[in-house]
Amino acid sequence: MVPSHAVPSPVPASLQRMFRGDNATLSLSYVKDKKSVEGLADFLRGGAVRIVNIIDPAHHTIFVHILQELALVSNKLEVLHIDLWSNGDPELIDLITRVLMAHSESLLELSLRCRFGSKFVAQLLPAITAHVEVLDLSENILSDSVFMQPLMDLIKCSDIRVLKLSNCSIRNQVLDQLVARLTTNVCPISLDAIEGIDLASCEEIPKNVRVSLRDPPSKTRKDHMGYADVGTPPQRDSNVQFLDYVKSTLLMNRLVGCRVRVWWPATSDEKRSAFSGRFWPAKVLRVNPIDMIFVVEYDNQEVDRVPCRLIQPESAFLYGGGVNTNFLRSLFGVNYFNQLSKELNARPIQLPIIGTTSAAPKPDSISSMIQSGVDPLTSLCTDVDNPVSLRHSVGPCDTPYYSGPPSSTCWPLHMGCPVDSASNSVTYGGGAPPGPLLSGDQIYHTPISNLSKQGSEKRTPLPNSDHYGIHTPVSKVMKSDNHRTLEVMFPSAEQASAPAKVVTETPDKLERVAPPSTPVAATGTKTPAASKKTAQVEPGLLSSKEHDFITKMLDELTESSNRRNSDVYFPKDLSHLATECAVNVETITGLDLSTSGNVLQAGDVCEFRDPLDSDGSDPSDYIGVVKELNTKEPLYKVVCIYQDDEDVVELDSNDVRRLSLLPWHLWVALVMIVERHGLLNKSLSDRQNLQTTLADCLFCPKRRDPDKPFKGTPPNPLEMQLQSLSEYAAEINKFPNTHPRLERGHMNGECDPDSLEGLRYQLRKQQQKLDSLFDLYEKARHELELERELNIDLQAKLNCVVCFEKRINCLLNPCGHFNFCSVCAESFAVCPICRRKIVRRQVLSVD
Repeated sequence: MVPSHAVPSPVPASLQRMFRGDNATLSLSYVKDKKSVEGLADFLRGGAVRIVNIIDPAHHTIFVHILQELALVSNKLEVLHIDLWSNGDPELIDLITRVLMAHSESLLELSLRCRFGSKFVAQLLPAITAHVEVLDLSENILSDSVFMQPLMDLIKCSDIRVLKLSNCSIRNQVLDQLVARLTTNVCPISLDAIEGIDLASCEEIPKNVRVSLRDPPSKTRKDHMGYADVGTPPQRDSNVQFLDYVKSTLLMNRLVGCRVRVWWPATSDEKRSAFSGRFWPAKVLRVNPIDMIFVVEYDNQEVDRVPCRLIQPESAFLYGGGVNTNFLRSLFGVNYFNQLSKELNARPIQLPIIGTTSAAPKPDSISSMIQSGVDPLTSLCTDVDNPVSLRHSVGPCDTPYYSGPPSSTCWPLHMGCPVDSASNSVTYGGGAPPGPLLSGDQIYHTPISNLSKQGSEKRTPLPNSDHYGIHTPVSKVMKSDNHRTLEVMFPSAEQASAPAKVVTETPDKLERVAPPSTPVAATGTKTPAASKKTAQVEPGLLSSKEHDFITKMLDELTESSNRRNSDVYFPKDLSHLATECAVNVETITGLDLSTSGNVLQAGDVCEFRDPLDSDGSDPSDYIGVVKELNTKEPLYKVVCIYQDDEDVVELDSNDVRRLSLLPWHLWVALVMIVERHGLLNKSLSDRQNLQTTLADCLFCPKRRDPDKPFKGTPPNPLEMQLQSLSEYAAEINKFPNTHPRLERGHMNGECDPDSLEGLRYQLRKQQQKLDSLFDLYEKARHELELERELNIDLQAKLNCVVCFEKRINCLLNPCGHFNFCSVCAESFAVCPICRRKIVRRQVLSVD
């Protein structure tokens, strides 16, 4: 017997007319007949539809039928737009939840313009999956703050980049509460823009941030950073400046106690020119997020106040070739992941619940935050075998978001899906059932005491936290117009009650103290020794403990996940995280990883260290341009563009590396997403995504003409024309095989100090040092000769102007001339100079 095959039902012509194949959009606008959307599920299974627009069906049964059809298809939609007039029927929550869960792994953009009340929206927010990047809640009635806590939970636990709240009747008190919750948040967030609301009048935002909210974000970033924004400029009136301030505050507090590199710009000041044009290592002591200022301490204990635009992490490359295996650690600080792992290990461990579904790889983002064409970042270090359960560390959250009487007004719905008679709920086809059915009048309320009672371990509620109430205490610290207060994200109880101090200095008027004395590569001279000072706390700058935010961050993520009824497991250990920039110019063009950052060509901007610094006393990194290549070591001739004479220095390849730069806002975005992916176990299998994204975020200056000097003072490297490492590799395409760095003998020689090449390298270094000492000796001898001649001239001026032999020791009165010795003065009756009669001669004792 031949088995019969099911023949797919033909797709109605009405669906074909409403579908546009060029953009994969199905527009179900003003549908008047239920028959016109029959077979919608089969049409979606064909895979041609990625975007569905549902706009104001003629009858509620048509809308119900459309939602039921969408729920029968799994992970096909990337954009869902719903626009209708609704009275907030509570049973719509179940229908919309089914649709969202059915497409939970593919849905990237969701629009709910349904005129729902804030309580109804608060019920829907927990059902929105964490993969959604664009959420449009415009045209809903959000006049009170009931929706605020679910919205903040969604922001913390999801990948939302853009939040739209146009025409939502949001009151000023609700906006103040939103600002207060965002500014006190310690969790990494992906939120990039909030459209449709005006925060320029919110006094809780610092004034220098408020006044810039109406300007284009690209202009504001350029004004603050001094260089153009390298990413895609976000649109105007999207409160990007406020979110930049929020996320920059998170990063700056994470960098307290970390090692960074400080750029000293080129200057015409003779006192500082010897130290300019270099990166100096320093430790971050304190931060001022309002003014974007770092207080750093150099290796000689000198304290400096530096704007964030002059701060850079460690280089992605090593001198002589190779990648920095701890580069990702340097973005957070080398001790951050160790401290985070200690906190994770201190939490109770619970094995994953059997039957929980793992997160599948999400599709490419519509518009990645850091302008990458792939899923932005992956976590490389999650210990999946020993996760820490969020639910176990705080306690399971089985309490529904709402509890209360059912709504008095309901849409009469006739659902075609089977209903369980015991629970009176719609059953799911191949999926877990939704949460409890709740009405639109029910209140968002889950007491923290209930959460702690249901868990095996109790935790103390966070101070000053308002998880479920409408009113949140708002700090008035930043209301002054001329306020210069350092915002401390995580104050203690004493600090929170203490009066705010004021920063009276401005960064433009500060004088820098020179870093430790070091030799200069171009001249071989020593800088004056720097005086030792003890770092003191400056008035108005409050110090922050290192990594004191980790516990609070994990607690907030835990509570938000529990309120959303989601099982999220922290990794047990992140201390072994070490990610290098393995995707770079050399590897993309097919070269070995050991050559990364060291195959340079004429015109490339590079970093180099002092070739005369054999004992490592100079910690700075110089910047230059490769002028030409030699056929053998010393391989590179580099122009010191930040020196007055622009000397050409011959450098070995072991002292040179490609200049890699990370603009501040990309640094912020990178850290936020790396931290989120590491803690929330996202994209564990694809390491290439992270490497590709690092190559897209790291920039290098474009190749320039080495024979064409800069007009005036050379700019900050970030102010030069930049391109990402991946873009530069695409331009090069392939390095010439004749490049001396790629020769076999050169690649194998200098790594072994006992080999012939290694001995030659050591001999060259010693010869360079001897040549430099000889030049220094010749210069000192020439200066000594000049001093000797000057001394002779001065001695001659002290002898008698008559005999030119004896020292001047006689003063003539009354004219007062003192130019003669006592013997010659006795032979004159009148002064030889003024011809006045000499009345008295006074002999002085002159040593």
